[in-house]
Amino acid sequence: MIKKGQIVEIPAESAIYRAEAPAFPSKRDELIWKASRRQYSLFDGFLVGEHDGAGRFRMGQRKGINVGGKKEPLYVIGIDEEDNRIFVGAGSEHPGLLTKVIRLGQQTDSFDELSCSDDALQYGVQISFLPAADDGEIAATLYGFDGDYYLEFDRLVPVTIAENPFLMRLK
Repeated sequence: MIKKGQIVEIPAESAIYRAEAPAFPSKRDELIWKASRRQYSLFDGFLVGEHDGAGRFRMGQRKGINVGGKKEPLYVIGIDEEDNRIFVGAGSEHPGLLTKVIRLGQQTDSFDELSCSDDALQYGVQISFLPAADDGEIAATLYGFDGDYYLEFDRLVPVTIAENPFLMRLK
């Protein structure tokens, strides 16, 4: 039996997107905070529909949400599989779809071609790459702390880049 779940729309003007960054004791702490996924709740938005299972959705998905009557298409901006709830935002420029920092985790083999020391990575190494899902080159700073990698972009990028960083091609 399929358990129906809730679809919650988060407005682009929501206070969740205006949270002020605290003072950070280190660049690492700043990157961890900026890369963390937003934790949406039912009370951050309003109910707009139902779905047949949160596991059927992925970040950035547009098709299959099946909620009509909106001025702009809805995109998945958050998934709560535990409560069987998905969070959506209207329009491709919704702040829930964009980020400036992604955590790559411990993907040392992805950066084997870079010849830089661990010390250099703690201060940041300028790189540019061509993500598979984007036509344009993106400038970023690569940071590494104890084998954990972060990319800080010069501009906002789709969060879907974080979903599959292996599709990036270093340039």
